[in-house]
Amino acid sequence: MTALAPYCAMRMKAVFMAFSARVTWLAVAAGPVGNWTESRFGGFSTAGLAGQSGVGLLLGAVWSPCVGPTLGAASLLASQGRDLVTVALTMLLFGLGAALPLLVFGTLSREMLMRWRDQMMGLGKRLKVALGAILVATGLMIATEYDKAAETVLVNASPDWLTNLTTRL
Repeated sequence: MTALAPYCAMRMKAVFMAFSARVTWLAVAAGPVGNWTESRFGGFSTAGLAGQSGVGLLLGAVWSPCVGPTLGAASLLASQGRDLVTVALTMLLFGLGAALPLLVFGTLSREMLMRWRDQMMGLGKRLKVALGAILVATGLMIATEYDKAAETVLVNASPDWLTNLTTRL
């Protein structure tokens, strides 16, 4: 272990905590931005072919950055020509995972979603703040090195099958 290792570790802990605080701030600040966007661009009709095409275009724009790394990794596995069963299973599971939320939201009626919209928006905002707080707490645990003790307690409390599953890869 070099003399710089503790210094680098402390810097990384500070970066993690700063990032966590920023995520929390963005979650809180996103409310007014979302309201402004809704008031400016939320008035178009989603009925008919043109409206549904617009919704699909928006979904594609939001989804594309998320799907790229996973699909790229599966394509890379396939291009190597090895473990094709694993590659096929990965592609199948990816496709099912991508299609399932779309099928669920597609089958729910618009009226039901509009009825739940306010509750879902409020819950989403609270969950973003909670996630930010969890990230800040995690950063503090890492900075104080309490994370190692917490990990030991959690591993000792978890069932053997879970420990085997998570450490197999």
